[in-house]
Amino acid sequence: MIIKAKNITPENFLSFGKIVIGAFGKPTLQAADYKFWSDIINYKIDGDTEIGICTVYKKATNSINGMERHLNTPEILIPIEAPFILPLLTDRDKPEQAEAFIVDIGQAIAIDEKVWHGACIPLNKSECSYFVIFKKGTPFSDVEKTNLPEITIEP
Repeated sequence: MIIKAKNITPENFLSFGKIVIGAFGKPTLQAADYKFWSDIINYKIDGDTEIGICTVYKKATNSINGMERHLNTPEILIPIEAPFILPLLTDRDKPEQAEAFIVDIGQAIAIDEKVWHGACIPLNKSECSYFVIFKKGTPFSDVEKTNLPEITIEP
């Protein structure tokens, strides 16, 4: 199966979570030397959180054959030095309904609990890193994996 990655918007990402694309409207606080926008998105994590960094590498093809999900925490991803493609599938959809989104530098996404997601795929780079924020201990206690028929993602 082949799917085309799409540019992410709050509307087309809504069934998977929330996105920060930039600061809009009147700042919450500002002075001569700063502007601050508060409460751009909300998500709930019970307990302590952790911040990690994941680095992914370009493969010969932009293909995946599995995804993972977390039942007890959202997952926040923030590109560091390069954009990436993120494959996703809601918990009620079939593999052929998978979608992929391009997440750019300066954007942040909060993937809802129970949403299946593949490893990010570097876009136009041989590798890319991104911050990962979720409930502390998630990699050891809240990862469910599933195999899928191969999905190739076109940028």
